[in-house]
Amino acid sequence: MTDGAGLDEELMQLIARQLNLSETAFLVPPSHAEADVRIRWFTPTQEVTLWGHATIAAFTAAAERGLFPVGPGQERSLRVETLSGVLRVRIERKDGGLVVSFQLPMPRFEPLDIDRAAFAQLWGASPDHLQGEPWLRSDLNYWYIPVSDLKALRALRLDTTELAKFESKAGFAFFTSDTVDPDSHWHLRFFAPFQGVAEDPVTGSAQGPMGVIHLEHREPQAGDGWFEFRGEQGDHLGRAGRVCARVRRQASEIVDLEIAGTAESMLEGKIRV
Repeated sequence: MTDGAGLDEELMQLIARQLNLSETAFLVPPSHAEADVRIRWFTPTQEVTLWGHATIAAFTAAAERGLFPVGPGQERSLRVETLSGVLRVRIERKDGGLVVSFQLPMPRFEPLDIDRAAFAQLWGASPDHLQGEPWLRSDLNYWYIPVSDLKALRALRLDTTELAKFESKAGFAFFTSDTVDPDSHWHLRFFAPFQGVAEDPVTGSAQGPMGVIHLEHREPQAGDGWFEFRGEQGDHLGRAGRVCARVRRQASEIVDLEIAGTAESMLEGKIRV
């Protein structure tokens, strides 16, 4: 919703529940002087602190409607208030379309120390299918688990009841370097059943940190500068998405991270409240 001014939190949650999408984004007036606009994200069951592809969609729709006009060959930068801080959004009109880039907070990771065999069994997989390194937990409590190949990734099955006995708050990002497109760097499936999203077709907040994981664990000798990676998601659901993850490293430290992509307008309408 490109103009959520006047909607309270309860009504936003009711709208998100009614639409029943992975998440619904609301652009509202900022509460901080340093921000140009505020964005809030709701799954059907709760507000979340960070969501990426809904942000790409929201600012594409806002630019298309003239709220943040961008002329041919131009770029516009916005300071966006979120529950994860004030973050940068860049809107660029390129080749007749709009490309939106969204800065993400620097992710922090720690090793994921769990019983790997028991965890694999919860997903109907063998320990041989969930293999490789690294196994990581991010500060968003996203679990990053490597998978052997696309066949094993597609075979994963979500059992919320059994999973709740193991962990009831995490989001689960399974990834493999076996990709659909030859120019992609990884393929990812993301599950957040305890936040109201059984499986998400595209997850920018998971795809962006994957760029950091890839750079640090797959290309550690790449040096400093900006690096651009391509992540896949959603093919298994028939809703293929592609996300550009851009990572900047300086003096061997990750200092900036953003995701970028395009969005397609599919529906426009009015909601009666």
